[in-house]
Amino acid sequence: MNILSAVLFIHVLSAMSLFAALALEATILLRVRSSLNAEQARAGVLSFQRLRAIAMPAFLGVLGSGLYLAYLYGGGTAWIPASLIAMLLIMLVGGTVTGIKMARLKKLLRSTGEEVPIEAILAQTHDRALVLSYGFRLGLAVGIVFLMTARPGLALSAIALAGAALVGVILAAGLSHTSEHAARNIQNQY
Repeated sequence: MNILSAVLFIHVLSAMSLFAALALEATILLRVRSSLNAEQARAGVLSFQRLRAIAMPAFLGVLGSGLYLAYLYGGGTAWIPASLIAMLLIMLVGGTVTGIKMARLKKLLRSTGEEVPIEAILAQTHDRALVLSYGFRLGLAVGIVFLMTARPGLALSAIALAGAALVGVILAAGLSHTSEHAARNIQNQY
């Protein structure tokens, strides 16, 4: 095994880990959004905090190995810088939108020793920004995979990333509406 094979293995494994982290985030997000009480929401937020143990090494692995591969083979290709910008956008939006919103929810759930009213929790968990952030990031991640396989020029790279992000946001918005409707039905049963 040479260095290139090792770096390529790290790149592929990190990309798989990134998608696993995104899948787990979707599960956690659904769990948090369907919480019926503070304890359920607290468990979801704790799970989200633990997700960083997968997501951060995955991002670092993709970026580090991707930069090395770009250095070796990336001369004159437009899809590589487009992919790098998209990865940075995924990190930025995940940290600023999702990270901040989940940190606020964590603070709310810790703010008092008393039981937190479910209405205050639901106001935080049903914030559409969480779902739209997820859809945007998942769409960009799928778009990056397209760029890696198709290796298009700059214009098609930008179109593919924008289109994938838009589809991700639209699908997430639709799922958000569906999950809110299901959560209301569950809450009405109790």
